[in-house]
Amino acid sequence: MRARIESDAKGRRQVHEACAEPCAIERGMRIIGGKWTGSILWHLKDGPVRFNDLSRMIGGASKKMITERLRQLEAQGLVRREVMDTAPVSVQYEITEFGCTALAFLDALREWSENLPQDVSMT
Repeated sequence: MRARIESDAKGRRQVHEACAEPCAIERGMRIIGGKWTGSILWHLKDGPVRFNDLSRMIGGASKKMITERLRQLEAQGLVRREVMDTAPVSVQYEITEFGCTALAFLDALREWSENLPQDVSMT
């Protein structure tokens, strides 16, 4: 159902059939809307990436933040973590088939943001 706003005879507005649960957009944004989340998925699109390489690819994000986001993405089934049998031990991440389903709209977001007017504020 879709929420709707109606006005009574005195001009007071009321919302009818308001969402009791988060809508699909809100649910998606809760998963993908976290800072660095989209960037992480985008950088994993071409194949597995070791953690340190990924942290170098995402300038401005701390290793702690990247680790936190990767754990969330792994718990949500968007990213797979593999501990490699190397000395020293290294970890690599790859996007899952489910995670790949997000790439189409991330690409659309990339294209949209590249075409923003120059005077649009980024704050």
